[in-house]
Amino acid sequence: MQTLDPLANAILQTLDYADLFEYALSPDQVQRYLIGVRATRDDITRALSDPARLNGAVLRRAGFLALADRDASITARIAWRNAAQRQMPRARFYARLLANFPFVRMIALTGGLAMENARDNDIDFLIVTAPGRLWLTRGLIVALVRLARIGGDKVCPNFILTENALTIPDQNLYTAHEIAQMIPLSGFGVYRKMRTLNAWAENFLPNANSANELPDEQPQNRLGAFIKNLGERLFGGRFGARIERWEMRRKIAKLSAQIPAHADGVEFSAEVCRGFFSGHAARIMNEFQKRTANV
Repeated sequence: MQTLDPLANAILQTLDYADLFEYALSPDQVQRYLIGVRATRDDITRALSDPARLNGAVLRRAGFLALADRDASITARIAWRNAAQRQMPRARFYARLLANFPFVRMIALTGGLAMENARDNDIDFLIVTAPGRLWLTRGLIVALVRLARIGGDKVCPNFILTENALTIPDQNLYTAHEIAQMIPLSGFGVYRKMRTLNAWAENFLPNANSANELPDEQPQNRLGAFIKNLGERLFGGRFGARIERWEMRRKIAKLSAQIPAHADGVEFSAEVCRGFFSGHAARIMNEFQKRTANV
């Protein structure tokens, strides 16, 4: 992947990173997720229109781009895009329900479905709660997860944090992608604050901050607002604080006992419940580093 052209090199690295997920990109996505280089959509178009700049290393088909020998990733992208588009209404349905839960302040779709690459059928959510009520709120969310499972949906709230913990400490390309890729579905003001507090992600993906392009958020319906306000009045005082402390001690002890040795995305505290046990992020970053070391 050697080239003297910084933009062309960045395009190839961006496609290489996506290839780790067997994922082809649209030209717009190449521009949005371009690694380390600021560029406009016109800049990307000009580079892609000049085969000499990319040394014939890019394959174009059906509106998608991949590395030259990775036609299978384009085929997979088309198939998983269609599956994701069928699944997205269910994700929005669950987000609307969760937005009515007491102490929920933001909901964002993450993971494969946010990128139309939902190979495992998971509906992954990042959820922000009010401070001091993370574990109580998580208990309510788990009840919805179990009901969704009965209906055949796999809702995964695997990252829950409070408004006091919006800054993500893992400053690397993988986490920058997770931040840039998430789709806010409720709590746009909190989402904008989170993007501002994690502006470091722009060092990795300088074209990917579109927090100011969000539409106006739709007002909550009367029944949902009533349920949310009632729950917060009932559990906002000492009684709710006792439940929070009890649930936090119980669940942190239980979840901590399940952490495998290779886990790299796990944190359980009063402010964060982050249960990525698979070590996926470390594997992706190690493989990407191996690929780019050969550049």
